[in-house]
Amino acid sequence: MVDVLGIVMAGGKSSRFGREKLMAELNGRKIIDITVSNISSSSVGKWKVAVSPNAPLTLEYCRKYDCILTPGSGYPEDVKFLLEKLKRPLLLLNGDSVFIDPLTIDIFLSRFNGRSMTAVVKDGDVAVNIGLNIAVPGDTEDEIFEFKNPILALNINTTDDLRRAELIASDR
Repeated sequence: MVDVLGIVMAGGKSSRFGREKLMAELNGRKIIDITVSNISSSSVGKWKVAVSPNAPLTLEYCRKYDCILTPGSGYPEDVKFLLEKLKRPLLLLNGDSVFIDPLTIDIFLSRFNGRSMTAVVKDGDVAVNIGLNIAVPGDTEDEIFEFKNPILALNINTTDDLRRAELIASDR
């Protein structure tokens, strides 16, 4: 087991979705529960859900998990807050990245060598962040790890994204 703490990032504003997206359902399951199931079924030994005042319903719902409260100032600021508070490498999984399954997390973790990492897929010549990272305190440059499956890049930002995810999930 790699010595990182898993963090499901669940404190965003969901401004493009129109309501708290992590509380929406994808094929009968809350989005947050899908993501938590994926991280808890991976080889990450310990994990927490990072929540913020930006998403009060998500914050309340996630009390059943091991949570940590962030200021909700924005993704980079919340990651910096978590690194300063927890003082250890963090595997960060976006709460809306429902297709990053336990195997994908484990493959990513197996490549961890003590440096910060970002997982991407290529869309033509452009590298698209899939919402899976390892942040290491004091490390300012990420190593890039490329996955080939473009579905990994689908996170739920809009209701159209949710409909697309439902179609993909029903085909699996």
